[in-house]
Amino acid sequence: MMIDHAAGLIGGWSISESSVRIAARLSMPLFAVLMGYFLRPGAAWIPEEGLHRSRLLQIGLAAVLVNLVFYPMYGCVDILCSLFLVAIIARLAGRAFPIFVVVALAYPIDPTDGWPTAGPMDFPLTIVLAFVALGNLYATAGRKAALIAAAALTLFYPLAASATPGSVSSLLFLFVFPACLLLAVAEQFPRLGVPGLETLGRHPLKAYVIQYYVIMAVAHGYH
Repeated sequence: MMIDHAAGLIGGWSISESSVRIAARLSMPLFAVLMGYFLRPGAAWIPEEGLHRSRLLQIGLAAVLVNLVFYPMYGCVDILCSLFLVAIIARLAGRAFPIFVVVALAYPIDPTDGWPTAGPMDFPLTIVLAFVALGNLYATAGRKAALIAAAALTLFYPLAASATPGSVSSLLFLFVFPACLLLAVAEQFPRLGVPGLETLGRHPLKAYVIQYYVIMAVAHGYH
C-alpha cells in the first residue's frame, strides 16, 4: 500500500490511469484479512469481551492524522476510517462478527466507493467490512471455512465488475483468496519473515501514519 501512496502523492498518478497503483492497491485484501484475524478473542490486543477501547481510540487517532494529509489530496477518506468503523461494528457484534462476510454482496449498490464515483471512502465500506470479517472467520472457524468463503467471494467478481463499470474496486474480489492463502502459509510457517517488515508489523499504526508524512514531505520537495 505504501507503493500506492508514493505513486499517487509523489508521482501524481491517478488510479484509473496507472497499472502500478491498481496492482499496489490489491494488497488491501491481505491488510483487511490480517486485521480480522487479529480481532479474534484471546489475541494480544483483543480481550475476551471484545475490542479494547484504547486500541479503538488508537485506530481513530491514526485515521485523523492520516486524513489531515489524505483527504485534501483525494477528496475522500483513507482506509483507516473504514477500519475504524469496522472495528466499532466488530466490538458491537462480538462473536457474530464473521457473519458480515456476506455484506460484500451489497458492493454493487455501495455509495461509499471513492473510485471512480467520488464516494466518501478510498475503499468501499462493504468490501472492507466483508474482508475483515473474513479474517475473523479464519480465526474463529478455521482455515477451511475461510478459504471456502474467500472462493465464494472470488466467484462474485464477474457480477461485481459488470455492475460497477469503471471501478477498480471490483478487482479486490480476485485477490481475497490469495490473501487467505498467504495467511495460511504464514500460520503454517511462523518463522518465515521479511527483515524490516517484521518490525513494521509490530507497530502497524505508527508505521502507517509515519509513511504518509514521509511521502508527503518527499512529494513536497519533489514538486
